[in-house]
Amino acid sequence: MGEIIVQRDDHNRILGLSGQGIGEDNLADAAALRFLRAAIATMTDYLHVTPNYSLDENVQLVIDRTDPHLNREIDAVMEALVTGLKALGVEYSEDFVVHEATVEIQV
Repeated sequence: MGEIIVQRDDHNRILGLSGQGIGEDNLADAAALRFLRAAIATMTDYLHVTPNYSLDENVQLVIDRTDPHLNREIDAVMEALVTGLKALGVEYSEDFVVHEATVEIQV
């Protein structure tokens, strides 16, 4: 079963995603990878933000939020991504699940 964990800060902004068990062997996983690639391409090509990511055996996507002027745009891309992933989780509940977690930031 594919699993994605959405990591949010205490302001409910998405900081990143991590996942495991996601391959190309079922429709849910393949669609999830396409959604992730689309979000990464949008941030890279349109927003000129380079996320740190890995789309292999363990999925990892970390967002660079150092430019506060892009927060709304990054939020729009990431919330659309998570909405799509959650829809996959509902449609393919046997194969795919999305969890949310709040990350504490140490300063």
